[in-house]
Amino acid sequence: MKSGTVHLSVMLTVLVGLALSVLPVGPAEAQWVMLARRAVGRIHHMAEANQQGGRTGYDFATVILEAPADRVFATAVQMARRNPAVRVVSEDSGQRRLQVAEGDRTATLNVVPFNDEVSQLLIAGHAGPGEGPTASLVVQAVLRICREMGKQCEVGGG
Repeated sequence: MKSGTVHLSVMLTVLVGLALSVLPVGPAEAQWVMLARRAVGRIHHMAEANQQGGRTGYDFATVILEAPADRVFATAVQMARRNPAVRVVSEDSGQRRLQVAEGDRTATLNVVPFNDEVSQLLIAGHAGPGEGPTASLVVQAVLRICREMGKQCEVGGG
């Protein structure tokens, strides 16, 4: 049941991001801009508990950044290639999707453009036992990307 809830939450986040990127400009734009400004740099974290049979759950982190999606993606790829502990499993620059592995753990990163200057970074990986919002490996990855880009990010509600 939790798996469905977590997957639904991630899908809703992605759909909202996509909807925001195609909404027409109109009188309500100022309200959206104000809401988006408050969301920029706030990392949202969701984790699924370990499953029955010892399977690990999933760990998700997302943040909205005032930066072009291509720049966010290029930064993440560059950081992954520089990290000797991480192996790049797949890279799709057209979809801005990157999958990396560290030991037996994998994570998938995706960057969604909202407009030319705002994008959303999403990372999904395997949740480790007892990982809280600030100890999560995916949250730490988001924080490193923010730092590398000179962006101020903090862990918010999840």
